[in-house]
Amino acid sequence: MMTPDWIANARLPAATLDPPPPGPVDAEGLVLADLKLDAGRIAAIAPPGTAPAEGTLDLDGGQAWPCFVDLHTHLDKGQIWPRAANPEGTLDRAREATRADTIAHWSAEDVAARFEFGLRAAFAHGTAAIRTHVDAGVPGQAAITLGVFRDLRDRWAGRVTVQAATLQLLELYDGEAGERLADLVAESGAILGGLTRRTGPDFDAAAMDARLDRLFALAAARGLDLDLHVDENGDPESRTLAQVARAALRSRFRGRVTCGHCCSLAVQPEDVAAETIALVRDAGLHIVSLPMINLYLQGRIPGGTPRWRGVTLLRELRAAGVPVALASDNCRDPFYAFGDLDALEVFRESVRIGHLEAEIGAWPTAVGRIPAGVMGLPDRGVIRVGAPADLLLFRGRSMSELLSRPQSDRIVLRGGRRSDATPPDHRELDALRGIRGDA
Repeated sequence: MMTPDWIANARLPAATLDPPPPGPVDAEGLVLADLKLDAGRIAAIAPPGTAPAEGTLDLDGGQAWPCFVDLHTHLDKGQIWPRAANPEGTLDRAREATRADTIAHWSAEDVAARFEFGLRAAFAHGTAAIRTHVDAGVPGQAAITLGVFRDLRDRWAGRVTVQAATLQLLELYDGEAGERLADLVAESGAILGGLTRRTGPDFDAAAMDARLDRLFALAAARGLDLDLHVDENGDPESRTLAQVARAALRSRFRGRVTCGHCCSLAVQPEDVAAETIALVRDAGLHIVSLPMINLYLQGRIPGGTPRWRGVTLLRELRAAGVPVALASDNCRDPFYAFGDLDALEVFRESVRIGHLEAEIGAWPTAVGRIPAGVMGLPDRGVIRVGAPADLLLFRGRSMSELLSRPQSDRIVLRGGRRSDATPPDHRELDALRGIRGDA
């Protein structure tokens, strides 16, 4: 059935429903309901048993979710692992390998092929909106990659909403070069980004504060949001998340501020972490965690086993009222050798890594409603009357069933119609320079 009129006996994550659910919510935060679809939108959310026999797709208690929103990816560097492997697995080596590959290969053609490959994979798995960071550290690269972004954003409009944020050290915003980069970001309809972390014993916190003030001023003058990589390390002295929060409060910034990673928060003393979380809440920051990649990258010991998970304080942040998203991050590049931009995999592994099962009913919003709010997309990540009938239908009835298998048989509905999109074959990228057919 390509275009059902009704979806019957569907278990819906109650946290994705607006208004509250039409029936009782179970211990996993799921509610049984029927959905009426009309003209590509959700026309009604009704008690089970409402749907007629004709024109109905019966899920037999399986789950229905809104399509995913993936808030933090790197589509510009995706799929370069075969020519820029990082067998050491360290963050420093990943940065070195990526920079070398950027200088050697990142033409508009190369970036576009890999960028679109990622979009096709995400689309096939059921993502409706995606934000990618684009590397701007190599001179001239921002203009190339933002040009690719603008083209693909327009070509994918109506299928996947695509946003972009720049990624570079804050020093690159100094002087006239910083003004030019901020202007390019504004002209591209993108988001101002950067990277903050403690860089060693000679780290100058006052200099970081000054650069953050400049960044917030550049963004405010152009009406831009901010999206930063923050404290992606295991150094308990790396406390720039608190500095970002204080800068937001000082500037009275009106845009959205998103901070990704924030790994070092997990290794700081409890009182320091609690104070930082309170600052983050008061400043209205949004946090996006990348559990699969931070688990993979952090705590590397040559020849040994990692001693910590590298993941920020997910449950503590959420308990304090801070909006927390979960996202894919890297995909088959020097930062992470694996991945396919499947947000269900992200959710499944995040639940396991972060021990989120105790309040699992609240966490579907982390791959839908919360990141959609950050991206300014009120109709994404929610199941409500009038919202697009862009839905994911799973055989898994309970959360345990859902997260115990990859759900490769999921049905993706776009505008109420069953999508026939499949993830692209990796062989399509073999023609790119430096990629061997046997990689």
